[in-house]
Amino acid sequence: MEKENTTEQREKPEAFAQIEQLLHEFQLEDVSLFDHDPVLRIQVSEAQFARTLQLRETLVERIKPFGYRFIAIDLDEL
Repeated sequence: MEKENTTEQREKPEAFAQIEQLLHEFQLEDVSLFDHDPVLRIQVSEAQFARTLQLRETLVERIKPFGYRFIAIDLDEL
């Protein structure tokens, strides 16, 4: 069962929108974002987990400029 993208937006709504677009460009659709400044937590489904790991370096490189020091992949199910 595929879930809709959800976000927990606090201080960075524009950054969240751009990060969601970036994830969409990499075909990571079934994700949730959580801002735990300075950490961005990306919760992915089991189906998207392997793909997310393949993109790890690229995602870190592209997301850090939005002001996050750490980017974490959440292993829990959506």
